[in-house]
Amino acid sequence: MSEAQRILIVGGGQGIGWEVTKAILRFSSQARIAVFGSHLEEEVRELPDKANDRVAFVSEGDVTSDIDRRSVVKECLEKMGGIDTLVFTAGVITPIERIEKLNMDEVKRTFDVNVFGCMAMSQLCLPHLRHSRTTNYTNAAYGKAIILSSGCDKEISYQGWMPYCTTKAALTRFVEMLAHEEPLLTVQGVYPKLTRTKMPADVIAGKYKGIMADHEIEKFRVWNEIGEEMVEPPEWCGEAVGKLALGLYPGGRSGESFDYDTIGIHVPVSLHKK
Repeated sequence: MSEAQRILIVGGGQGIGWEVTKAILRFSSQARIAVFGSHLEEEVRELPDKANDRVAFVSEGDVTSDIDRRSVVKECLEKMGGIDTLVFTAGVITPIERIEKLNMDEVKRTFDVNVFGCMAMSQLCLPHLRHSRTTNYTNAAYGKAIILSSGCDKEISYQGWMPYCTTKAALTRFVEMLAHEEPLLTVQGVYPKLTRTKMPADVIAGKYKGIMADHEIEKFRVWNEIGEEMVEPPEWCGEAVGKLALGLYPGGRSGESFDYDTIGIHVPVSLHKK
C-alpha cells in the first residue's frame, strides 16, 4: 500500500479550486492537503483546525512571487514530508479589453498568474513528484500534476479575451511539453466548462459591452437564464478533478488536456439533461 497521499492545491481557496479541496476531503479519509492561494474563503482558513489533521496548512500568498512559491513548497516538506500530487487551479480572466486599448502591464500580470506561476510551481515540485512516482509506482495518483486550462486555448474566442485565451493556449502547450520532458510523471490538463464562479460574473452581467461583441454578451445572458445546463456549478468540475487527483480515475494520457466530464468520471445526472 502507498503511504498517505500528499497533495498541494494551488488556487485551492476559492472557486473550482475550493471545490477540489472539499472533494478530496470527502472522497479520501487519508490524503493530506496543503492549500495555497491569494484569495481564501473563511471556511478554507479554518480547515487546519477542523479537518482532523487532514489539512496540513493553508497559506495565503501570491503565485507570482518567487518567495511565496518557495515558502509553500518548503512548508509542504516540513509539514507533510513531501509532495505526491500538484493541482494547479489558479487563474485570472482579466483584463478583458481589445488590443488597441490593452494595458500591457496588466497582460503581463495575467501571464504571470496563468502561465509563469504554473511553470514555476511545477519546476519547484518536480524533484518531489519524481521521488513520489518512483516510490509509489503502482499508484496512478502519485507523481502527478493536474493543471486547469480552458477550452479558450484553441477552440473558443471572444472579443477582448485575447490575454486570457493566449495564456490558456500557452498553458495547454506547457502541459504537453512538461509531459514530453518528464515521461516519468503524469501531467494532465483539464478543461472546466463555463462555471458559475467569480471569474465570468462580470461577463454575464454585461460589464464588457462595447468590448465584447453584442451577440457574445447576449449568448452569456441566455446561457445564464438557462441555468446549470449551460453555466455549471463549480462542484461538478471540482468533484471530477478531486477524484482525478486521488487516482480514483486514471484520466487521459499524460500531456493531454481534456474536458473534465469526458474521462469516465461520474458527474451529476443533471449535467446530461437536455
